[in-house]
Amino acid sequence: MLLLSRFCCLVLAALLLAACHGAAPDEEAAGPPPRAQVQVVTVQTQSLTQYRTFPATSTYPRKSTVTAPVAGYVTGVRVRLGDRVRAGQVLFSLETKERRALGNDAERIDPSLKGFGLVSVTAPSAGIVSVLNIQQSGDYLLEGTALCTVAESSQLVFQLNLPYEYHALAQGNPSCTIVLPDSTRLAGTVLAPLASVSPGQSEVYLVRPTNPQGVIPENLIVQVRLTQTKRPNAQTLPTPCVLADETLHNFWVMKLVNDSTAIKVPVTLGVQQPDETEIKSPIFQPKDRILSSGNYGLADTAKVKVVR
Repeated sequence: MLLLSRFCCLVLAALLLAACHGAAPDEEAAGPPPRAQVQVVTVQTQSLTQYRTFPATSTYPRKSTVTAPVAGYVTGVRVRLGDRVRAGQVLFSLETKERRALGNDAERIDPSLKGFGLVSVTAPSAGIVSVLNIQQSGDYLLEGTALCTVAESSQLVFQLNLPYEYHALAQGNPSCTIVLPDSTRLAGTVLAPLASVSPGQSEVYLVRPTNPQGVIPENLIVQVRLTQTKRPNAQTLPTPCVLADETLHNFWVMKLVNDSTAIKVPVTLGVQQPDETEIKSPIFQPKDRILSSGNYGLADTAKVKVVR
């Protein structure tokens, strides 16, 4: 019985020893945890500009209403809404009651009456037809009836209601960019503010475009981009390099201190753009390597592997 007990103990010890030896290769195979694969860049010095964008509305301050000079029938409408017209261009043709009553007999009765009762209504100035009151022929109109409105295209401006806290951006007639809804961009100049303030406590400015192309309809809502900050020699990094906490109050970048270790470096930001961000402090060296990808979620002194 004693021999059986000793035999069982020896067998159990052998099994335990085999189990321990069997686990060792698995632990050795696990090895160190994998390193984050990252890409790096260096700082650049370049000019950066920060803009503020505000909505504005197109308007034609100077307009001319074209009216019927005599009572008569409309025999021709030669213009459409939105057409660009030149000064003196024929817009409408009218025929008086007397002419219609005589018909072609007027010329047979007296050749000098060839143009009697036929009236051509012309554009008073070059511009755009912003309102078309009469769109088809055949109607009988009284003298003075409005036919259309021609807005002088040379007087096109955009009305900008600028919140008062940003009034400094419009001082000194600065240049600006006008962005149309189809992404067309026009150069423009901000004129002096008007003497009125809008109900929303905004100053009213007029923005005059430089050589606008095509026909811009009235009441078109556009975006006016004003320069807020300009940095001629800014230290910049690609925006993905910059990390932030949940409150967006603290910012940092991950910098390589050797080929395999990245440390957390707090930074102060300046001008921020979608692709580039100014780093006001600290001042990095030209050879410093900053993580541009694979940096999210890394802890201070993280082990990394640089890849191309």
